[in-house]
Amino acid sequence: MTNSTNNTKKTTRKGFTLIEILIVVVILGVLAALVVPSVTGALDDANTEAASARGGQITTMVTRLNQFQPNGDSVTLTDGTVYSSADLQALVDNGYCSADDLTNQVDSTKGWVWSATTRKFTPEP
Repeated sequence: MTNSTNNTKKTTRKGFTLIEILIVVVILGVLAALVVPSVTGALDDANTEAASARGGQITTMVTRLNQFQPNGDSVTLTDGTVYSSADLQALVDNGYCSADDLTNQVDSTKGWVWSATTRKFTPEP
C-alpha cells in the first residue's frame, strides 16, 4: 500500500490559471459597464443641481445690487431673457462676486435665463 501511495504525485498549484484570470476580467468588465452610466448620470444631475443653486445665488446678488446700489448700477430683468456673464458684469464690478461665479456649470458657453414667474435665474437650456 505504501508503494502505490508513493507513486502518485501530489501537485500543488502556485497561482491562477489563464481561465480564472479571464473570468475575473470579464466579471469586472460587466460590473464597470453597469456602473459607468449611472455615475455619469449622477454627475450630470449634480451639475444641474449646482447650476440651479448658482442661479439662486445670482438672483440674490442681482436683487441686492438693485436695492442697495445708489449709483444706478442695476440690472434690468426681463422675462425669458438670456443673460451672459457680460450682462451681469455689474455684480463683479460692485464686489458681489467674481467673474467665475457667473459661469454656467452645465455649459460654460451658455448663460442664465430670468423667469418672472419663479423669480429666479436658471441655466440656459
